[in-house]
Amino acid sequence: MRWIVASLVVINILSFIYFQLFSEAALSSTEASSIPNISLSTGSKEITLLSEVVDESILAVAAPILPPKIQELSREPLCTLVGAFKKLLKAEYFVERLQALGLAAEIKDVVVNSEPGYWLHLPPEKSRKEALRRLSELQRRGIDSYVIPSGNLANGISLGMFSNKERADAMKVRISNQGYRPEMVNVPREQKETWVFLSEGEASKISPERWAELLSSEDYIQKRQNLCTDLASY
Repeated sequence: MRWIVASLVVINILSFIYFQLFSEAALSSTEASSIPNISLSTGSKEITLLSEVVDESILAVAAPILPPKIQELSREPLCTLVGAFKKLLKAEYFVERLQALGLAAEIKDVVVNSEPGYWLHLPPEKSRKEALRRLSELQRRGIDSYVIPSGNLANGISLGMFSNKERADAMKVRISNQGYRPEMVNVPREQKETWVFLSEGEASKISPERWAELLSSEDYIQKRQNLCTDLASY
């Protein structure tokens, strides 16, 4: 009877110790899992420490926000031209008036495109002799002409250059009615004009009213602006 009682006591003691130890282990496991970023894994994924996350957040907030780079558009300098003057002497007088007002000015010859010319001609003959024969024939009919001496149209017959297309067309019809086959070529033409040139900022030294007075003193002149770089070659 006594050994039975002793056995029960021992079993109770062992059960108490077992459950006590199991409870502590479970509690330790729960506490460990509740603390973030403490248990490190040896797997292939990269591990980020809590301190690193905090540092990066602070840096992100503290970093200044830089404005986008602003590129200044380069402004080409503008110069002023006054003209065109029909006579050089008038341009010289105008420069003297500007200089008296404290403006620096100079005279420049500017090449501009004018209306094209209209050239009538007959195609080249086979030889110089044939060209002279054709020329003599045309002149007997009262058609002004001459032999083209060189170039792609050498030994052809020039029938004249016309500044007006209507006149060129009328002459072409007249010559065609006499049995010839004239051809017309548009010839680009250039001419020089006399202008007074002022560098950047010079024109603004006097008022618009003063400019209006100066421009009205000459016939058919105007004031315009152009890029100084375009005028440098004149």
